[in-house]
Amino acid sequence: MKFRHGETVLVSVIVVLMMLSSFSSAVDAQGTSTNTPIKHLVILMMENHSFDNLFGVYGMTENGTIEKNLSLPENLLTGNLTSNLSSVPNGVFSTSNPYEGYSNYHTDWNNGHMNGFINGSGPSSMTYFTASQMGPEWMIAQQYAMGDMYFSEMLSMTLPNRLFSISGFTPLTTDQSPPPYVLYSDTIFSELDSHGVSWGYYFQNPSLGEEPLNLVYGIGSHAADIGTWNDFVKSIQSGTLPDITWVSPISGGTIEIESQHPPFNVLIGELWILYIVHLIMESSYWSSTAIMITYDEGGGYYDQVAPPVIGGEQLGFRVPFILISPYAKEGYVSHTVMSHTSILGFIDYNWNMPALNKLVLDSNLPLDMFNFNQPYSTGNIARPPMAWNRSQLALIPNSLVNSTNKSLNYSNVGGFFPVGLQYPVSDLPYASSGSSTFNLSQISSNVYISNETGYYPVPAQGFSLSTGVLLGAVAAVAGSSAITAYFIWKRRRL
Repeated sequence: MKFRHGETVLVSVIVVLMMLSSFSSAVDAQGTSTNTPIKHLVILMMENHSFDNLFGVYGMTENGTIEKNLSLPENLLTGNLTSNLSSVPNGVFSTSNPYEGYSNYHTDWNNGHMNGFINGSGPSSMTYFTASQMGPEWMIAQQYAMGDMYFSEMLSMTLPNRLFSISGFTPLTTDQSPPPYVLYSDTIFSELDSHGVSWGYYFQNPSLGEEPLNLVYGIGSHAADIGTWNDFVKSIQSGTLPDITWVSPISGGTIEIESQHPPFNVLIGELWILYIVHLIMESSYWSSTAIMITYDEGGGYYDQVAPPVIGGEQLGFRVPFILISPYAKEGYVSHTVMSHTSILGFIDYNWNMPALNKLVLDSNLPLDMFNFNQPYSTGNIARPPMAWNRSQLALIPNSLVNSTNKSLNYSNVGGFFPVGLQYPVSDLPYASSGSSTFNLSQISSNVYISNETGYYPVPAQGFSLSTGVLLGAVAAVAGSSAITAYFIWKRRRL
């Protein structure tokens, strides 16, 4: 990793622990104790873009100049821009879909050489967007905090990575329909239930699909926690927002146009994000909420940074990560090595729970992206919502469900970046970039789940096992004429 311009500050474990001990636990209206002022977390996981594909030239304005006083992430401007890469033309908001797949991504990766993308995922993999397409998303990243060393959990496709994001493991190696399942008892939802922390997972229409929840065995008894996008909006308006919320741009009947999955228009996904961000900013929840935006996997798009191994797991490609909160550092770039399990780790830390499992225990937390104890020049610590201008407000949809109804007759949206900061860079009480190695293992070795399992219900007769490791089978369901067995799959490490 490169450190530039003397801006990067390595936050030691001792300093982080001192920072965390400087404020006492907060309790929300429902009586849930938290370790930070964050009492509500909203998670948006978009689809299939690498960091360099969306933020490869973050910092370069639409006229080709580098924004002054902006901390640059590890991207194409600071790395080696290869001759095979090309920018998406001005006025174009999409590319064809790179070739996806477990084998394709391993060819792209090429044992960490990061030079197999054309052979693995095809010519579309070597494209990147600029301010003319990404202005709105860059705008909120600049106003708040981003991570440039956040990786998908696995060198594979959507479903394995999304399972990691809710359970810290997966029995899948690629996209496939269930079984095998993840047991509900092995998920973050079970842990939240056991500690009295409320949660909600929202789809456009869950009756039309619930990926990846359809891969969770036992989720059906928790239908009250699963709702529609409209239910999510109403929960904010009525003051009933759960402690932890996932809002899904995939499944639920959507054709994924909001998810930014190629070949869809990336601006539509940005509008969907902006609606949610603006909704929370204008609500009573702003003062106690963090919004975390990331992408499930790289989608086959080029990225220059070789993914590391964490907790014995080979991580997948680097993807964007944005933190929005009144406590998010302004214009901050975190170089902390993170992945989807880092979000789970933050949930466990903030809501006073043990690490969900060993991988979560070892995952770095995004705590360096927050400012919880250093006042700004105004004497405040929490920042007010960003000031939207008329053109920005005009772009925000009128409804989350109908986020595509806005006119998309834009030749570019580069004018949305850069945005005026709330505080001048010279007045910020913290460095503009940094990193941390703080994880839950430095507090406790306790885990909620010590052994993860995959669940595979199959007929006892006529069953053949082609992959996985069979550990046991148990006859089931008294009173049923059909004998059923379940098989426990040992998780395969890649």
